[in-house]
Amino acid sequence: MALKGSREFKARLKAAGQMFKPYGREWADEVVIVARPMVPVVTGRLRRSIRRRNASARKATVVAHYSAIFVDAGTKAHRIEPRNAKALRFTDGGAPRFAKQVDHPRTRPQPFRQRAADAAMRRKPMAAALIKEWNGAA
Repeated sequence: MALKGSREFKARLKAAGQMFKPYGREWADEVVIVARPMVPVVTGRLRRSIRRRNASARKATVVAHYSAIFVDAGTKAHRIEPRNAKALRFTDGGAPRFAKQVDHPRTRPQPFRQRAADAAMRRKPMAAALIKEWNGAA
């Protein structure tokens, strides 16, 4: 006995297996759109650095400047001391200032990475993409 519709069923299964690459690209681009406004702006470097690195059949990667981890998780209070000099130099209000050490205060966490990923998943549900690919294959 022959199975009716086996060719269409195989085409649908193949389409379902290959749907993640285009979906991963859409989801990663949506994460970038959602995450950028969530980041606090001082210079804008972190906000500009958020981008999609790649999207393959296995995973999609969104990257940013390394300081994103410190903004997301916060920092402990710590002391900053010069490594190869006798003093630190920085500007405060335009005038140069010097110090032998600086006690940097703690910064509160401003979690945005997981919230952006979750919001992008809600805005671009995977089920809708899977149904679209499934129905379009046959």
